[in-house]
Amino acid sequence: MTATYGPATADEVYSSAFEPPVRGPVRKIVFSALDLWCAMTGGLLEMTTSGDVVVRRRSDDAEELRIAGGASAASLPLLERVRNDLASMSPDQFRAEWEIG
Repeated sequence: MTATYGPATADEVYSSAFEPPVRGPVRKIVFSALDLWCAMTGGLLEMTTSGDVVVRRRSDDAEELRIAGGASAASLPLLERVRNDLASMSPDQFRAEWEIG
């Protein structure tokens, strides 16, 4: 009989998600105004739909890693890679791979 003393994979310790970037009120207004201008000139709403890939500890929801992802569609491969690493690596391996202090 073998005993397991810690989590086998990093996804038991961490969760990952696509979250809006951290912006102050002035930056939110500026990015919204730029998006409105882009939309009026035939562009896309890319600034307010951008986000970050965020890894949090499950125990206390503290942020461990934030990676600027850009537009949500462009961030999907990055989020998928993070989730694959969480599912296949030990917590120590994941912290080393992503340089989490």
